Amino acid sequence: MSTARALILRAPGINCDRETAHACRLAGFETQLLHINQLIKQPQRLLDYHFLVIPGGFSYGDDLGAGTLLAKNLTIHLGEQLRQFIDEGRPVLGICNGFQALVRADLLPGSLDKADTQPIASLTNNASAQFECRWVTLTVQDSPCIFTRGINHPIELPVAHGEGQFVLANSALLAHLQADRQIPIVYTIHTRQASPSPAAPLYSFISAPSYPGAPTTPVIYPDNPNGSTGDIAGLCNARGNVFGLMPHPERYVQPIQHPQRRGSNGAGDGLLIFKNAFDYVQGMMSRISPAPGVLSSPTTTSYAASGVDIAAADAAKELMREALRGAQGSEVLAGMGAFAGVFALSGVEQMRKPALAASTDGVGTKTLIAAQAGRFESIGYDLVNHSVNDLLTQGAKPLFFMDYLAVGKLEPRQAALIVRGVARACRDVGCALLGGETAEMPDIYLPGAFDLAGTIVGIIDQDTLLNTAPMHAGDILLGLPSSGLHTNGYSLARRVFASYPLDTVFPELGEPLVDALLRPHRCYLREIQTLREYPGIVIKGIAHITGGGFAGNISRILPPGIQAVIETSAWEIPPLFELLGRLGKVERQEMYRALNIGIGMALVVSPEAASAARRILPELLTIGYLKEGDGVVLS
Repeated sequence: MSTARALILRAPGINCDRETAHACRLAGFETQLLHINQLIKQPQRLLDYHFLVIPGGFSYGDDLGAGTLLAKNLTIHLGEQLRQFIDEGRPVLGICNGFQALVRADLLPGSLDKADTQPIASLTNNASAQFECRWVTLTVQDSPCIFTRGINHPIELPVAHGEGQFVLANSALLAHLQADRQIPIVYTIHTRQASPSPAAPLYSFISAPSYPGAPTTPVIYPDNPNGSTGDIAGLCNARGNVFGLMPHPERYVQPIQHPQRRGSNGAGDGLLIFKNAFDYVQGMMSRISPAPGVLSSPTTTSYAASGVDIAAADAAKELMREALRGAQGSEVLAGMGAFAGVFALSGVEQMRKPALAASTDGVGTKTLIAAQAGRFESIGYDLVNHSVNDLLTQGAKPLFFMDYLAVGKLEPRQAALIVRGVARACRDVGCALLGGETAEMPDIYLPGAFDLAGTIVGIIDQDTLLNTAPMHAGDILLGLPSSGLHTNGYSLARRVFASYPLDTVFPELGEPLVDALLRPHRCYLREIQTLREYPGIVIKGIAHITGGGFAGNISRILPPGIQAVIETSAWEIPPLFELLGRLGKVERQEMYRALNIGIGMALVVSPEAASAARRILPELLTIGYLKEGDGVVLS
């Protein structure tokens, strides 16, 4: 077995690197200190190691943002290698300002199944508004964290920081962290010390116990020295191999480092964390896929070395599991993990002539913008909403959905975010996510690229099928507004906006370009259901305005001898489409042929039904009419 190797990352301002290296060596690691500038020149060198430590102690002051700068360097210059390092299960430890860097790099706490892309956590100035340098007592909680395994007693460690207060974007996120067991250690009452002086500030930070067995009263200053919400002293990711903490374990690896020379078995409490990392690495080294020619013999190979990482796939499935459970009701008889999904057709007996409707589609090159922006939470909504809308054109109700995610390199967190979006979208429309497939194909997809497609199955009584009522000259075309480009026209949009950064704010948009481009495909399920349930309104046909624009989609529902006239002056073209046309110098006919131009769904109804429909849904727009002829014309 090869030697377990630890990398201590050096960066501007870090001054605890040598102490940290000493702790790693005591635990058994072959240890090297390496400056981040050297690593940036050769990013693959990161994969030479089994354990990465980001020390703390930025000597020129926390408030200069050294943690933020380091986080940017990690994500921009070492992002691909760091993701591979973590996805392969290799441990990462961030201490003090290193913890800050992991949080600001969005490696901790990771996704909490959120729909937005704003930061959910941060480390900020201590509540005491002063630098804190003292010893604290910590309680180890049940968690997947590999660094705290087997520690079943309180431990003592020193803290020394000015920005140690861990805060969350909202109070509800604390419950998510607790439920996901991502809080391995918390500050607790230091029973050995005397009660603080009446003159000491008593900062109170929580109003309820934050962990099993916690005291019913808040842990106050100085036991919680920085004011962290929920008494949080450290966090781990969902897998448990990334851990950040504010106290300094490297400063208490020997009894002589304690003010009262305390220790256990000749060692300080902090060494337990490093020894756990060493034991974990020793156990996993045979499963790590090293960089070619670095940690493995050139005469050996593996599936992971060929580009398909089964361990990463297993990690992704674990991250997806909870989201999938939320999108599966009692009708799902076999779901995730089964070779085939099974769905119970309850309620079919109430239909005279039940029929199944199905549709398959993909998100297209919108995925490239999502990958470029690193925003994967909403792309699942695009897929599901597009598919539901296709079912609606037949009048069908969605039953279940199955997704297909293909990637060049599987990154568990990214894959989980995508599938969670699919699951949430399914839940919103009352559709079960029955199952799916995640495929890693390194020779087909470029690094960072992915494809997302899916199949939806719905049910309808044949007596209520749409597009069966006769259409006549004089019938009205109504339009439901779109939310943006939806899932079509992105090859054109990417070409037009290629020279503009995604965070560009055009005056016409009033928001970053990326927000406008990644706004999810709108689902029209509730609107169509509302109209169909209203007496006297018969929808004669529905066209989902996707690729092919007005002519390519409305023509699909017209009978022979009937022509649709689109009155393009009937609605105001949304700013995004105007901007795209102006910058790209796209001809008018091409715009209406390739894009939805602000109308996501077109309905054919009688003039009487049109009036009633507009009263029920005021956002409906009259966008044209039918007359004798053929095809679709713009006026």
